[in-house]
Amino acid sequence: MFVVGGGPAGLVAAAEAAKAGAEVEVFEEDREVGLPDHCAGLVSSSGLEAITQSRSFVVGKIKGARIFSPDGRRYEAKGPGVKAFVIDRPKFDMEMLRAAERAGVRINLGTRWEGGCDGRVLIIAEGTKARVSRKMGLRPPASIPAAQVDVATDAFDGDMAEIHTGGWAPGFFAWVVPRGEQARVGLASYRGVPLELLNRMLEKNQYISSKVRGARRSAPIFGKVVVGGPLRKAAGKEYIAIGDAGGFVKPTTGGGVVLGCLIAKIAGRVAAEALEGKAALASFEREWKKGFGRDFTAMKLAAKVFSNMRAQEIEGALRCLDNEGLLGAAIGYDMDLQGAVVSKAARSGAVRYALIPLLRSIL
Repeated sequence: MFVVGGGPAGLVAAAEAAKAGAEVEVFEEDREVGLPDHCAGLVSSSGLEAITQSRSFVVGKIKGARIFSPDGRRYEAKGPGVKAFVIDRPKFDMEMLRAAERAGVRINLGTRWEGGCDGRVLIIAEGTKARVSRKMGLRPPASIPAAQVDVATDAFDGDMAEIHTGGWAPGFFAWVVPRGEQARVGLASYRGVPLELLNRMLEKNQYISSKVRGARRSAPIFGKVVVGGPLRKAAGKEYIAIGDAGGFVKPTTGGGVVLGCLIAKIAGRVAAEALEGKAALASFEREWKKGFGRDFTAMKLAAKVFSNMRAQEIEGALRCLDNEGLLGAAIGYDMDLQGAVVSKAARSGAVRYALIPLLRSIL
């Protein structure tokens, strides 16, 4: 079995297949895994628990989130326990690589996969590059551009992640993720140039600018946020597309580490069974949809509505959710499987602020 891409999803799928008895080779075109590091680095504590027991790559612990409305009003959801971890992606990816090697996977770094399947199964985990995906006739999932910088400051609350909505990041949002003595500040947007929007926010957003003024900044970190949800058909006769390449990323936030790895486990097991003639690769579609299909449907709808909301609609929805206690209660919901919280919000008074944006998205 061949796996194209040495990110977390590809390495987890490879390890799972090897544990099931398959001979697996991973091809990663970069010489080091985890680089370039364009991930915000925020993963749920429960999700990480399902992937690995190691914590050697954890650089921060998050207990809640602070949401800023377009007008600058702040809303908080915080609990007593750790809700999420901030991870060092290169170290995390290296941990996944070591786990794959322990399972018997052969890793080829600095090597492009150029061959055919030759009767073997191909798992496509190349992220948003889409070189192999296009070769297989797959259209890459919809994505939007993003830009981030690391700022050398500890002025942000170390146990709170931040979300900034409104014109700072049209159609999406901006984020601040504390990382010890620095913070990763970034945004993604449907409109405009992300780096220009980010620089504007760092200078013009009074709350953020007061905390980063005079602090040393890293070079810009560019990337893409996958927002289109899973491919309509992620498995073919000889291949399975996973991770960003398969669209297995939360359309609401662009977070893909946990869901990508959980679904990669299914892909690895199904691929190993297919090689032994015990299953067809098409069973991958049934299995991931059974476990995650409803959540992806709900998240995709919520993301479509949010991307079409105007500032006053976001203001009204946040105010309503806060008045009904849903923002504070959100900390108790699963960060990765967001179908339940989306359903709860849809039954609240805030839904009236979503109807017109929904019509905009359709029309």
